[in-house]
Amino acid sequence: MQSFNKKNGRYIGRYKNYDAYLNKIVKLSGENEGDINEKLPGEMVFNYGPSAGGLEESVNFKIITPGEKINSVRVDSSFKRRNIKILNNNIYDALLKIERINGYHSASNSICFLLAVENALNIENNESNNKRVIEIELERIRSNLHIVKGLTESAGFSVPEKQLSYLIEEVSRIISEAFKHRYFFGANYINNVRCNFNNLNENILKIKKEFLSIYEDLLASKIFMDRLQENGTVKDINSTGPAARASGYNYDARLDSRSLFYESYKIFTMNSGDVFSRFMVRSDEIFSSIELIENIKVKENINKDYDLNKSGSGNARIESPQGDLFYHLDIKDGKINDIIMVSPSYINIKLFEKAMRGNIFTDFFFVWESFGIWISEKEVNFI
Repeated sequence: MQSFNKKNGRYIGRYKNYDAYLNKIVKLSGENEGDINEKLPGEMVFNYGPSAGGLEESVNFKIITPGEKINSVRVDSSFKRRNIKILNNNIYDALLKIERINGYHSASNSICFLLAVENALNIENNESNNKRVIEIELERIRSNLHIVKGLTESAGFSVPEKQLSYLIEEVSRIISEAFKHRYFFGANYINNVRCNFNNLNENILKIKKEFLSIYEDLLASKIFMDRLQENGTVKDINSTGPAARASGYNYDARLDSRSLFYESYKIFTMNSGDVFSRFMVRSDEIFSSIELIENIKVKENINKDYDLNKSGSGNARIESPQGDLFYHLDIKDGKINDIIMVSPSYINIKLFEKAMRGNIFTDFFFVWESFGIWISEKEVNFI
């Protein structure tokens, strides 16, 4: 395992006893994050989950409350923990498992993993860069639509919820047509992407038009806006992804990652750090992702044979839909000798816990949905 002795830049998360700082990792002795504070007189401990209505994944919330106000909350994500056999796998056998960690973010995980492989084995990836950008931006559109849908569901807005469900399905069909699988399975290779973009721009413009109509209706709804504004406010320098940009931090790996290169991208930020700001950032990024896809040019596939039976260590960091995703690999004779994956959900869970303090139970799902947390990405144990 290659490790680094000092911090370097902004903190982006943890895997086991390794902290990641941009493209660096720091091995720690291990820290006990501690349990939720003991309840005070007049308070009670309320457990919600790990299996309950409204939760997509198995997760438990330990909430301390005097009745309605939430004084503190601790997220226990261990119910989703999975051991995934990766060590001693060859690169493509490992990739089959990496791309299935979370179907909704399969492109982000598989691309970041392959970028770390290419970094470790000194393989240039110029031919595949723009195809990978399109892939991740399509994934970002679908992921952000999913979160906006969750916010409308939390508000009991069944009409826009169904409209957004339809749009999510339409994006999935666009992805399926372009990549032969709606979750990008089997689309990614070393410096290559299996894809066909013949009808992409025409289809994606339809999504833009239909989402714009829904988005404008939501902005015009005073009831919906009242549920989002000044709800779940948190500003933290250790934020990531849309949550960071909703708090005024110009954090976006599309601007500064050494792994995946964007020719043109304008960052959008808000300042209030509440659910409304996170909704606005994600909505804007649906439009900006469509614009990126419209303007990007791709190169023809060039099939090359690469010697993958080599050794080396490499890192990659990309901007997944929820923030910084980081992979570190140690490869020995073409086999995975060690692997670290730092998911943005690690930080977003910490932000959610801070954001819920002082709020009430009816705010809970708005705040949870706004962070776009995926337990399946956080609770991965590579063995």
